[in-house]
Amino acid sequence: MENSNIREIEDKIVSFRVLKDDVDSNDHNEQVIITDVKLPYDAPARMKTLRAEGKKWYLTVVYHPDSEKPFALFCTTNHREKSVPISNAVEALADLATTKGILNEHVDDLRSKIEHDNNINKLTRSISLLLRHNVSIVNIVSTLDKVDGVFPGTFLFQIKKFLSSYIKDGEKVEGSECDSCGSKNVIYMEGCFQCVDCGSGHCG
Repeated sequence: MENSNIREIEDKIVSFRVLKDDVDSNDHNEQVIITDVKLPYDAPARMKTLRAEGKKWYLTVVYHPDSEKPFALFCTTNHREKSVPISNAVEALADLATTKGILNEHVDDLRSKIEHDNNINKLTRSISLLLRHNVSIVNIVSTLDKVDGVFPGTFLFQIKKFLSSYIKDGEKVEGSECDSCGSKNVIYMEGCFQCVDCGSGHCG
């Protein structure tokens, strides 16, 4: 009888995930959805114009109903950005999705859909995948912050800056290490990543 009950419970479990880091994290809002995500049929959206060095990117941000939490980004621009940093960022975001446990079929599907797309769409669609699966914005920004060769006049820099506006002070940054003391106790504070143990920090 006991084995029968265990088998019945196992058959009902779709997926689960336990991370040691999640126990210590003070970002209690990140409950990553690793399977299919059901999106609303109707959702509010706002447009934001990003400007830098004479360039303009018209960003449409879609929010979960009755919240200020974005789950999708779309961008229109006449500026076609061809850069190695964006390619590296897209790969880093895909790795983040895998690390967070999002099923490979979703990550592989994204890779297939954006293969022949322009770099702007590749980046926004990669970020959107993470947002709709409820990966915290602080971890997305932290991942983008590790990409080399990102300058203020680029879309990658501007989208990272835009996303940072949604991060609350004190949110813990997973997988980051202080350059000065090696501590992994890094938080986001006043637009910068800061080490709690030694006070060292940097701004992306």
